[in-house]
Amino acid sequence: MLNPAIIFALLSLVFGGLNEVVFKRYNARERSRGMMISGVGVVWSVLLIADVTIRADTLDFNPPTWWFGLVAGILLAIANILLLESLRHMEVSLGSTIYRLNTIAVVFLSVLFLGESLSVIKLAGIGCGVIAVLLLYRQQHSAGIHRTLRTGLVIVIVGALLRAVYGVVTKAGLSAGADADALMLISAICWIISGLVYAVLKENRYSITRAKLAYSLVSGLLVYGIVKTLVMALSLGEASVVVTIANMSFLMALLVALVLKMESLSPRKVIAMLFAISAITLLSYA
Repeated sequence: MLNPAIIFALLSLVFGGLNEVVFKRYNARERSRGMMISGVGVVWSVLLIADVTIRADTLDFNPPTWWFGLVAGILLAIANILLLESLRHMEVSLGSTIYRLNTIAVVFLSVLFLGESLSVIKLAGIGCGVIAVLLLYRQQHSAGIHRTLRTGLVIVIVGALLRAVYGVVTKAGLSAGADADALMLISAICWIISGLVYAVLKENRYSITRAKLAYSLVSGLLVYGIVKTLVMALSLGEASVVVTIANMSFLMALLVALVLKMESLSPRKVIAMLFAISAITLLSYA
């Protein structure tokens, strides 16, 4: 039987893959990314509060929750803004692929600050995951975009590093006694603020339409699933394992895209999928 932490990480993978497809659909037309991010944060907050209310539970904003929650929330907000900004310089698929390489930083930081071990099986699993991501890396060769592409690469790499630190800070917070629900609520509020800031100051596009509301609702449901299951996985397992598995969300995204005929299958994608499956299998026994 699989470790519960692995099960929750796999659920986060599934939700993440479905959300990637939704985000790609949203970006198929010129729309405000910031407003969608903000809308997702609103849906996420409402769902979280409803969940806590139904469970007759309370949000415990104890000192560890405030400290780790604010640090993690600010890191996540900046990472989101940087990811949005990088997408102005590159395709969504390229930016999100590179963003997943935060796995490397998560592993390094988990060993350094959380005292997690590095077994041969875990290293092999993480290595397979990184190879799978690299196989999906697609170069852009259009004339005159090399400088802007380099700018986008720098931005998305910094964003990925901050996203990695967010994962480690969240794990550290949970280990220190922070309330999981309160941590998620703080992060959701940071999503709302960062999305609005980007929409107003950078995009200068902050109208609300039916399409934006619909996409925000669907993506908000999925993001809540992503975060809820990832936090549960982090509370039960090692960050270096569960984050690596959750980052294989492109596996689900690719399967859905193939079914919807949004993408075609190629030998490179098949090999990437095999490496991703190998990564998940190895990490399940790490």
